[in-house]
Amino acid sequence: MSSGRCRWSLGSLLLLLGGNLGVLVEIRQDSVNGTVGQSVLLPVSYTLSSASGFPLVIFWTFHNSSDRLITCAVQNCSLSAGGVPSDCSAKCFTHHTYRGRAELFPQNGSLLLRDLQLRDSGVYSVTFRSSHQTWDITLTVHEQCQIPENPGEAGIQKPELYYMSGIFSSVFLLLVLFICFKWRRGAAQQKKGRTTKQQQVSSVEEFHMQSPAAGDMATIYARIGDSFGQPQPSPTSEVVYTTITSDPEPNDGHYQLLP
Repeated sequence: MSSGRCRWSLGSLLLLLGGNLGVLVEIRQDSVNGTVGQSVLLPVSYTLSSASGFPLVIFWTFHNSSDRLITCAVQNCSLSAGGVPSDCSAKCFTHHTYRGRAELFPQNGSLLLRDLQLRDSGVYSVTFRSSHQTWDITLTVHEQCQIPENPGEAGIQKPELYYMSGIFSSVFLLLVLFICFKWRRGAAQQKKGRTTKQQQVSSVEEFHMQSPAAGDMATIYARIGDSFGQPQPSPTSEVVYTTITSDPEPNDGHYQLLP
């Protein structure tokens, strides 16, 4: 809210049954800022010279409309030594377009507007019927913005936000790398298993293909070994007997071998 100039007004002095009625109204801010979706107070205060001023009718209008936004008839209030009202009893009537959104405080005449909309921007007028005078307050409603009101807090929170974002990014990156590593490792193990299985199958097939030849060679080697290893029967030696005879007749000294 932006502070504005203060305007004091002495209510008209009315002659009622030989008595004087004085109302002093104070508008502390003639311009107020609000935000869409929030509430705003249009501040007013008044004092009375005596309790004879009751009942006191207060009403608000918007854009100088003839329709009253809200009207309150203040029945009675307790007045301090300075004429400030408190503990007031009043009957208020709200226009149907503002029901649930507008509230008038009878002890000071201020207007509270809830759930602001952009269309609520404009000039609001408050009137105290006894004084026959009107005071204006300009309301400006703004869109909601994400910029913090305190720049110091923003300066503190920004690094923390960046720090948290960096941590989350790092954790996410590590998680992705870990998943990729596990996936690649599993794929490599699966590929290695398939290769080992293929090698085993190939070895079995080669073994079956070579086994007949190996069997034949083993049979041959076994037969050869048997032929060489088994003792062969030695031929029986034949004894040849030979007789030597001598010729009774002397000869030339030669002997004759007879079978």
